Amino acid sequence: MQICYYYQILDTGIVYEKGKTGGRIWKPGERRRLREELFFWRDILEYVSMEEKGIDCSERLFRAMNSMCEKYKLPNYERILKLKEEIVKDTCVFETDKEEEIKINQLILKLLNDAEKNLRHFKGKAMVHRILCILHNFPKVMHGNNILSRNCHPISYQNVWTYAQGYMNDKMREEYGKYLF
Repeated sequence: MQICYYYQILDTGIVYEKGKTGGRIWKPGERRRLREELFFWRDILEYVSMEEKGIDCSERLFRAMNSMCEKYKLPNYERILKLKEEIVKDTCVFETDKEEEIKINQLILKLLNDAEKNLRHFKGKAMVHRILCILHNFPKVMHGNNILSRNCHPISYQNVWTYAQGYMNDKMREEYGKYLF
């Protein structure tokens, strides 16, 4: 499967969760579901790394996605599962700058880890939402035109950083900025 689809699936998941995590307190089961999805997103980044080495991970990806959809109602992934055959056979090729890709993947992992840490706190929902807002455009840099969402347009490396900074305080800018510059 083409690497750009992994990033599109990651993008779809993050955007969906960003829209769902508003509010002040956690709903019952929300932290558990989101933690599982954060692990899934980390796996997607691992699959990208494996795909770059020539190891096809599409079956693992779709098995994990299907498992989550069976456990939780996630219409964003259910829609993608219906397109599985089309996605696997497609040749959507998008070349990225390798150095940028490494930096962005490291930052995405850092943000996912920070979100997971805040899931442990009863009052961490606002910070998790903020991290998802910071995170949500980074996968877009890595996939060009989105086949899975026609309304999604590519974004430049510089624009994604500018957008993300709008959600950051000074401490976050310093901490996350070292991954990009």
